[in-house]
Amino acid sequence: MRGIASYAMLGRRQSIITVLLCGFFPLLYCISAGVVGLVSLRKGWREGLLILLWSMLPAGYFWAIGDASPMILMIGVALLSQVLRRSNAWHPVLTAAVVMGILVQLSLAWQTAYVEQLRAIINQALEIERNQGMTIEATADDAVTLLLRYYGLYHMVLVILCLLLARWWQALLYNPGGFGEEFRQLRLDPRFALLLVILMGAGLLSVPPLNQWLAILSVPPLISALALAHSVVALKKLGSHWLVLCYALVVLMAPALVILGLLDSLLDFRKRITV
Repeated sequence: MRGIASYAMLGRRQSIITVLLCGFFPLLYCISAGVVGLVSLRKGWREGLLILLWSMLPAGYFWAIGDASPMILMIGVALLSQVLRRSNAWHPVLTAAVVMGILVQLSLAWQTAYVEQLRAIINQALEIERNQGMTIEATADDAVTLLLRYYGLYHMVLVILCLLLARWWQALLYNPGGFGEEFRQLRLDPRFALLLVILMGAGLLSVPPLNQWLAILSVPPLISALALAHSVVALKKLGSHWLVLCYALVVLMAPALVILGLLDSLLDFRKRITV
């Protein structure tokens, strides 16, 4: 992975080659988005914009065949990388990511062709299952509703992961060890945390549309809790198996970690641990 970053940062031509080669392959376009983020972080918005425009060629191809994900990913990483570059802090990035996730979720109202394509694929799959003698009570509409409920969340998380990759690359090349230190200091702004508590409380009370955005609103405190775990492990010089356990809890007890992240923004557990 370091080799990709090193090659991309040799110059503009190398960056363009990397985003084009990786951008035309499913899943590898995440590396392309990482390069867009890396160039934006290191060289500023002008150079980042140029590389973003080149990344639009493969992203535009995928969009033309019905997949808007690469385009959303490239633009999202480019925008959030500028937030990170200007603020040099992650809590504004996570705030902007929530707004982006909600906007992407709302964009489904204009992606009627994509929704219909997904419905047709699921309908075909259900029909094949029924022809094989299986009894399936769910309809294609039910499946589409379930899948698209997390459309904004999926893209929000993917953008954050690609930006983390870009920041890790930047530290690896120009500031060894800096990424880990920066991530361990990640903590939500208390005012933003209070706003999240209010919005999530309304969502839990089934207030629309906040009840549909609960997963998106939960991402920043969840990431903050993971940063706290990394910080505690480093401060107490604990084994890496504690981090493995913490990441396992993301699957098993995500709400508990969300609450921990919100509490940390208000109580600053790191300061209490170091005292």
